[in-house]
Amino acid sequence: LIKKYEIDVKRKPSFGLVLLSVLAVVAEAFFNIKVLKLPLKDSVDLLFTLLLACPVLFIYCKNLPFKTESKILASFSTAMYLIHPLLMFYIFKSKNVTILKYEDLLFFSALIISSLLLVFINKKLKYIL
Repeated sequence: LIKKYEIDVKRKPSFGLVLLSVLAVVAEAFFNIKVLKLPLKDSVDLLFTLLLACPVLFIYCKNLPFKTESKILASFSTAMYLIHPLLMFYIFKSKNVTILKYEDLLFFSALIISSLLLVFINKKLKYIL
């Protein structure tokens, strides 16, 4: 829809609008946890403010100039997409890691590191990603 209606050309969101939309997502999650008393895992699954925040953030980031090869970014995003279910299962569902307090930070760190490793291995083998 963004491409079809050329929203990214007609409207370029400012950093303030991006920040406001992200804060709205955080506020809705906070509201779900504190006011509606939803469990922590269920309170951030489906948020209405994501309908606004995701397109705004996408359009803002799409228009940023990057000084790198698009092939590296494409390989990195593919690696993240392919490896994240395995890491989610191991970190969040495994009995080995449930004692950790910061399992979200562990997941994010492991995802970045393993995705970078896959990108570098892909440069050598060319058939992984």
